[in-house]
Amino acid sequence: MHGDTVVLEVRRPPVSKKIVLEAGVPVDCRSNLAHETLGRFMVASGRLGEDDFRSTLAQSAARQVPLGEILIERGLVGGEELFRTLQQNLAKKLLDLFTWRQGEFQLSSEPPVAESSLKVRVPQLIMTGITRFAPQEEVDAAIAPLVGKHLSLDPEPFFPLADLKLGATRQRLADALQTGRQLHELVHETGLPLDEIARLLYALALLGSIRTSDRPPVRPAAPPAPPAAPPRPAVASVPPPAPQAPAPTPLPPPGASERRRNELMQAYLAFRRQDPFDLFGLPEEAAPPLVEARYLQYAERMAPWSFAGTDLEEKARELFAAGARAYAQLADPEQRGTILFRRKTLREGADRRPDPDRFKIKTDLLDTESQFRKAQAHLEGGRFRDAIQLLEFASDCDPGNGLYRAELARARFRHSPSTAGSKATRDLRETLRIDPRCGLAALYLGEIEGQLGNPDEAEAALRQAIRLMAPDRRPIEALKALQSRRKR
Repeated sequence: MHGDTVVLEVRRPPVSKKIVLEAGVPVDCRSNLAHETLGRFMVASGRLGEDDFRSTLAQSAARQVPLGEILIERGLVGGEELFRTLQQNLAKKLLDLFTWRQGEFQLSSEPPVAESSLKVRVPQLIMTGITRFAPQEEVDAAIAPLVGKHLSLDPEPFFPLADLKLGATRQRLADALQTGRQLHELVHETGLPLDEIARLLYALALLGSIRTSDRPPVRPAAPPAPPAAPPRPAVASVPPPAPQAPAPTPLPPPGASERRRNELMQAYLAFRRQDPFDLFGLPEEAAPPLVEARYLQYAERMAPWSFAGTDLEEKARELFAAGARAYAQLADPEQRGTILFRRKTLREGADRRPDPDRFKIKTDLLDTESQFRKAQAHLEGGRFRDAIQLLEFASDCDPGNGLYRAELARARFRHSPSTAGSKATRDLRETLRIDPRCGLAALYLGEIEGQLGNPDEAEAALRQAIRLMAPDRRPIEALKALQSRRKR
């Protein structure tokens, strides 16, 4: 199976996802969730306006062209930005799986040919998924066997630690693990909260980066200092000759580098689903001289040595190799005939489809946004039970969405203020851990803590909400009301 392409289908009704893996690396994920589509993801992240999304989606459906290509054509996004967005969208769809506590899966024995040019860094995916979404009880159970053990980094892990972006804070833990420490020593030396250390240790253990021992490691003694060198006699120093200034290198035209990068990224995103004619932009009747000319032009544009030392060099190599394979196929009469026959078959299949279906956008995607809007209407009408049901559906389908989680916790409290208070505050604190920028969760936490008679906790949460929600004055007014009650 190593090196093969497989499809892993996971289901947790009503949600289902199909993950395409190449040599164990996720390259694509298709789900039945509307908010995980590229367009909706870009709208939610503020990269695309609603009107532009609707118009480009309609054009994509009418022309049977991927949405990303329409966005590039209309100048709404560049090739590099589209690639980064697609990578982030893919990672978000996969990270959602870390919140699943039940479900079923199936491995496809006859997977389709992968058309995606994306690749997910598996170690980073696991690290982010565990540190953000693993429930605390799961983390505690996982590290319980590590308590009292001496922990150190494994010198031969499954994945090199260099593959992870730890950041300065988490790097302190990795540094402390170089020589072996117990859990309480890690807390003391790094200054990190125990919960955060536990999550990092859990992730590193899953990645095969942690080694345990019942005995403290033997730390090598510091080598003796070398003997001091005898003083050297003073010698009059002669200043070196001034270096000759190099000849100025002519600067490229403004924007040329960015244009080339975007051109390469646009080609990289599309090349896996293109045949040789599409790759070179050739008509089917192209004669050999034209084929050769287009190939040479393509090879010059995608030459990897033009991108040497940049982050695009590897992608340029893939494109350059794809161009060589495509030219070889077109130069061989038998292979060219096979490609032409396949193109003809695809055209005839498209022509047989009814015309109305070609321009209609049909979808059975689960739309959490519409469920959330309905829930808001129920809340305004005081119908808390109905609102909770819809918010549970939205939060279950999109568990990383802090807004849905915050509104659900508040709705449960409003429905049963005498019994749901402690759970609401726990859920809101967990929401802030998963989504630290969710100011609404901090606001609701402050309001509920105040109603539960915990003014200090309420004030801390409301001050956090003020920072997160500025210039929204709701947390400011809530804090004034809290302080007024405390004075009375």
